Amino acid sequence: MQRYLEEFEREQVVKRLRLFRWVVLGVGILIMFRFWQLQIFQGAKWRILATENQFRKVRVLAGRGFILDRKGRVMAKNRPGFNLAVIPADVNQKTIDLLAGTLNARAQDLAERIKSGRRWSPFVPVTIKENLSWEETSQLEEHFRDLSGVDIEYRPIREYPQSEVACHVLGYIGEMSPLELEQPEFASYQMGDYMGKAGVEKLFEKWLRGKDGYKFKMVDAQGRERPPSIIPGVIFKAKEPAAGKDVRLTIDLDLQELAGSLLKDKAGSIVMLSVKDGKVLTMANSPTFNPQVFGNPFHPEEWRKLETDPSHPLYNRAVQGMYPPGSTFKVIDALAGLQEKVVDPDQKLRCKGVYYFGGIPFKCWRKGGHGAIALANAIIQSCDIYFYQLGHRLGVDRIAQYANLLGLGMKTGIGFPNESGGLIPTSAWREKVRGEKWHPGDTISVAIGQGFVLVTPLQAAVLAMVIANEGELFKPVILEEIQGVPAQELNKYAAKMIQKVNFSPDTWKLVKTAMSEVVSNPSGTAYWGARSDKVKIAGKTGTAQVVKAKRFEGMSEKDIPVKFRDHAWFIAYAPADNPRVAVSVLVEHGGHGASAAAPLARTMIEKYMELYASDQLPKSEKLSKP
Repeated sequence: MQRYLEEFEREQVVKRLRLFRWVVLGVGILIMFRFWQLQIFQGAKWRILATENQFRKVRVLAGRGFILDRKGRVMAKNRPGFNLAVIPADVNQKTIDLLAGTLNARAQDLAERIKSGRRWSPFVPVTIKENLSWEETSQLEEHFRDLSGVDIEYRPIREYPQSEVACHVLGYIGEMSPLELEQPEFASYQMGDYMGKAGVEKLFEKWLRGKDGYKFKMVDAQGRERPPSIIPGVIFKAKEPAAGKDVRLTIDLDLQELAGSLLKDKAGSIVMLSVKDGKVLTMANSPTFNPQVFGNPFHPEEWRKLETDPSHPLYNRAVQGMYPPGSTFKVIDALAGLQEKVVDPDQKLRCKGVYYFGGIPFKCWRKGGHGAIALANAIIQSCDIYFYQLGHRLGVDRIAQYANLLGLGMKTGIGFPNESGGLIPTSAWREKVRGEKWHPGDTISVAIGQGFVLVTPLQAAVLAMVIANEGELFKPVILEEIQGVPAQELNKYAAKMIQKVNFSPDTWKLVKTAMSEVVSNPSGTAYWGARSDKVKIAGKTGTAQVVKAKRFEGMSEKDIPVKFRDHAWFIAYAPADNPRVAVSVLVEHGGHGASAAAPLARTMIEKYMELYASDQLPKSEKLSKP
């Protein structure tokens, strides 16, 4: 029995050994098969994944294109800068604590920013600190071996050499917001990227931005950079960034700087256009701001000051500001009256200083009146009573029709974001918007550029341009050329005539002659303010009421609080006999156009004649960065 049990146990052991041998053989075959699968069949795949785990693809940012004036002088450029960036997936708490100490920041704030970056991609760099100082850079390099997933990346920093000069034209750049990053049109941007937010920077963002490149760096398991090694069969090709295109504007920097100095300590705008094609030579606004505030690095405190400043320095008055044009609007009445034949240019109307309509007195700016006066002299001396009567004969709808023909009441098409269209009222407009019938008495105010009439300084310059070239209405343009971009691609921004206003030669002649005498005739309203010994100027003054005159009747201008003083206007073109440039000047609460605005226009025109003595503007020069 004992022997039988021993043999039985031996047989069981043999069976178990045999089973174990087959199990070991099977496992061995499976392991060998897996080795073959990983090493041979999937070898290339895992080799790439292992390599990618060792290497990081790093963006190399492209510099924005330069912005130049018409003569190739730099108005916006870049300088080298360095930012601190981290890869969210590689960052640990030790790194966050070290960074907080080095940057004098709260660890919690850094962690929150890294967390928000992980939302987009754990392997996309998140910018922690912009524009590192040399001290910060050296401290970070000292601790670099202890920092996980940290990189110091090159980032071009936008600079504006002339600071506040042309700030509203150039605009500014700013960091992409989370809301913008979610929009399809910004799919190629990443968190921390900058883009144009206003002005030319925004208008030509497509070309100014450039195309980023990339390079590869080798990292260890903690995401720390280490010296590269050669991996057989693996080749990484870097891509060089392509800088943005240089944009050359129609702006003349000399004229722009002069306009800025003339508006110093004032609120207002100066616009100068080429009469021949509508190119903008100057577009200055005041108050101004430093566009560097919005760049890299961003200065939130300074931005808040600008945003809450009651003088609204961020406001581009030239294209966004809407003001009653005052007596500059009288030239439209004159053109409309002549074309519609509702006035005989030789007929004299009597001005006694006050005109009663519907029992309501409407006063002339000259208390004693102008006496018997015909159309030309009514323009020269800016007689309100004459144009009250002419406006009544025309009616508001015909006045609006001619104002629209001459470029008012609609956007100019220059392309700047948030451009205002102004307002030229009609009887239909009042009924639709205000639910009221148009009252003929309201036409009296419209006729002298008051009431509901509103224009922008750019529109006022366009009006002067159209009169100067006798009906050729050009779209004002700011772009001269973009480096390497075909003209047909930029057709949207090219100079072009919108329409030709075909008034009779006699109509143009009378109004233009009168505008010339506004400046050259001793009885003209701009004789003392705009007359020049260097060039013959034609123009029209305007003084636009801000509040009802009765409130301050009998008070001298200096005793009226500044915010209640009239706006001062002057529109002009020169030379009067062969127009080349048109100008509009607005000085908010400046008082009389003849004294506050006309001298500024004269100075601008004289400077233009000094710079461009020949009969033509200089032809485009080859675009190149200094």
